[in-house]
Amino acid sequence: MAAKVAVKRRGRPRKTEQPKSVAILQAALAAFAGHGFDGTNLRQIATEAEIDVALIPHQFGSKLGLWRAVVDDIAERTLPDFRSIIERGAPETSAGETLQLAMARMIDHLCDTPQLAMFVVNEVGEQGERFEYVYDRLVRPMHDLLLPPIRAAHASGAIKDVNPDFFFATFTAAISMTVVMRPFIARFSSHAKKEQAFRRELKRALLAVGFA
Repeated sequence: MAAKVAVKRRGRPRKTEQPKSVAILQAALAAFAGHGFDGTNLRQIATEAEIDVALIPHQFGSKLGLWRAVVDDIAERTLPDFRSIIERGAPETSAGETLQLAMARMIDHLCDTPQLAMFVVNEVGEQGERFEYVYDRLVRPMHDLLLPPIRAAHASGAIKDVNPDFFFATFTAAISMTVVMRPFIARFSSHAKKEQAFRRELKRALLAVGFA
């Protein structure tokens, strides 16, 4: 009798099929984004991840340890993506076009994971010890990665006459806050109610404001 061959389904695995650490990190990101650090408890994360709550301190040590693991996971999944956009640019690609590609990718990335935008906005607003960790692991590395193409675009005249560091701060803040405020924006703009229209209009608005 022929042995049955397991068929691998496409798409995101169900929680029961995912490695437990992946399920925990996904549930933790959603919880921290939605309720903040102080408003989140390990039991609700465990319930969402469908695991025993005792597994979290065993694997991450504490709620703060889990929170730091979430930040590390975000950095490890996000930074290489933007590095590849900048490094693989074709010789004929202008500095302005490279920067536009990076900005468009950031919009798509945050629209794909709006919890990430909310998570970062929450921590930036707190400006406490946890923010310093977010800054060191995610914000500063992203700044250092995008600053060279911003400077090159500024030098070529592709972006308007604004300080490159200030440009980085304002466009990243604008993307994050717009994604977070999407339910509010949808009250008076039908574009925010449709996924592709929301992304398209956000890209148009930011590129129109930032580029000469």
